[in-house]
Amino acid sequence: MGADVGFVEVSGAITGAALGRYRPVGVVRVGSAEDRAQSYRRFLDAVVHATDAQILYYYRRRDAAAISAIRRPRLRSRRNHLREQAWRHYAQAEIEMHAALLGVRLCAPTPVLAAAEHLVAAIPRFYRPGTRHTLPEAEYLSAHDECTTAQHVFLEVARRDLDYHPRPWQLLRKRRERKYREQAADGRLPH
Repeated sequence: MGADVGFVEVSGAITGAALGRYRPVGVVRVGSAEDRAQSYRRFLDAVVHATDAQILYYYRRRDAAAISAIRRPRLRSRRNHLREQAWRHYAQAEIEMHAALLGVRLCAPTPVLAAAEHLVAAIPRFYRPGTRHTLPEAEYLSAHDECTTAQHVFLEVARRDLDYHPRPWQLLRKRRERKYREQAADGRLPH
């Protein structure tokens, strides 16, 4: 009887260990690196989409304001329609971006979350805060440059979180990356 109990305990431990290591391929686990990477990609896509939609709306709004003085009703009507369409795209992109930010909040560690929050705050608005006046184009474009910098910061923090950077002891990987970059710069990549 004692030998049977020992056999059951050992076989149960082996089965438990085997099942504990079972990870189906392609199934994303909550909090895993795959889950975080997917969340970060969705967030970056949403930020780019919101930024592009905002640029389009900025220029449509500016054009509609410039044409409002012209006494051609068809042209003014068409510009207003384009401006309203750009506004709808911008509003939808903002909703997608905030939903993607919630996904980052769900699974990201503190440094990545801080970079994501900073990126959302860095997205420029087309108006001055507290007013409805459109920003001058130079000021608007410089604000977009700051947003691009915040995107790069988020990307680097996310890469560090996902451990995409080679370690110092991974010399062969660094050498391959450097060789690939040199070939890409020379235009002689292998097919």
